[in-house]
Amino acid sequence: SDNGNAGTEYYMTFLPTWPVAGGINNIKIYVSSTVETEVVVEVKADGYVQKKKTKPNDIIEFALPVTVAQPYFKTDRDPTPKEAIYKQKAVHLTANDPVIVYGVTRYQYTSDGFLALPVSALGTEYIIASFFDIGDNGISFGQYMPSEAGIVAAFDNTKVYFTLGGNPITTTPGGMKPGETK
Repeated sequence: SDNGNAGTEYYMTFLPTWPVAGGINNIKIYVSSTVETEVVVEVKADGYVQKKKTKPNDIIEFALPVTVAQPYFKTDRDPTPKEAIYKQKAVHLTANDPVIVYGVTRYQYTSDGFLALPVSALGTEYIIASFFDIGDNGISFGQYMPSEAGIVAAFDNTKVYFTLGGNPITTTPGGMKPGETK
């Protein structure tokens, strides 16, 4: 296994943030390579496929529909759904030659971004750092904006164990408490 950030196969997901009707709501994947190579982005659950060729030492962009890139859709006013498995909703990117991949969500009021790790660099244990809920969970001004985590399995029959951290008032929508493992 190669521990670098360049590779030929990636799995990723984009978590919902704060979409605004009529506002800027973009989800993009940026791909860079030192050579010209074909890149395919697909989401099997939606039958979505997009192909492009890289330009040597340049960046190409894939713009994905929000409903395709995210496993589910929610606004800042919608409660976060319980933990769930969204089969074949991962964004799968393949390339004929090594590429470097970045994911970006850019909405009117929120943004997220990440460097994707290729399958060849994946490990078996991760720690997720997150921020407290900046919303009020519907109490005063009606926003639900908790920290969220997405776990994508690159191989069939993968068993995932998730242990929740947090503080004494941390609870997931499905009722998990700090220290519990599912």
